[in-house]
Amino acid sequence: MTHGIITLAMVAALGTQAVPTIAQTTPAAPVEAPAQPEPRLIDRLINTPFVQNWNTWGLSTPPAPSAAQGVTGGEALIIDVARAGDPWSVGAVMINTGEIKAGDVLLLGIWVRAPATAAESTDTRVPLIMLERSIEPKAPILQATNARVGTGWTMIYASGVAQADTPAGQSAIIVQMGQAAHRLELGPALLFDFGPDYDRARLPRNPVD
Repeated sequence: MTHGIITLAMVAALGTQAVPTIAQTTPAAPVEAPAQPEPRLIDRLINTPFVQNWNTWGLSTPPAPSAAQGVTGGEALIIDVARAGDPWSVGAVMINTGEIKAGDVLLLGIWVRAPATAAESTDTRVPLIMLERSIEPKAPILQATNARVGTGWTMIYASGVAQADTPAGQSAIIVQMGQAAHRLELGPALLFDFGPDYDRARLPRNPVD
């Protein structure tokens, strides 16, 4: 951001010359304080995003983190959905360790990809991602649906404005993946808090197709 500073150059130009009486009685123009720089994106992160914090359901064997190139943290969970079912029949949940204040603008980003095999499509969809309160009133804080993912790592997004204060540990990030027979690799989930009055038009969105 531009740091505006008003400089009184006339003072230096006058040097030791006599200053007219009117200049002595005229109040000096106020000097603007430098604008504060925006916090770094990493400073807005409020959760612990690592894949070790995912808990899955609907799978015969809970996956362990595997090495994964090209994604933050270098690890992912391999999610093998054997058969199509209800979207919520297979999923993952991660407790949000950060506190949320009413009015804060939030952005959730989850790394995911669908590695292709000879028998699989090269892309698929994630039917729902959301951040949900775990206490009353229990309701989604933000959510996004039908996000497309392909063979490369993609960050899928959901954003919104918190309607109520939520203590640390009392909200959860949820991903549903059970609507199709497919393999997904699930990476870290990052939750950012931009505070109140942030322009949501500046936040990334999922492609619309």
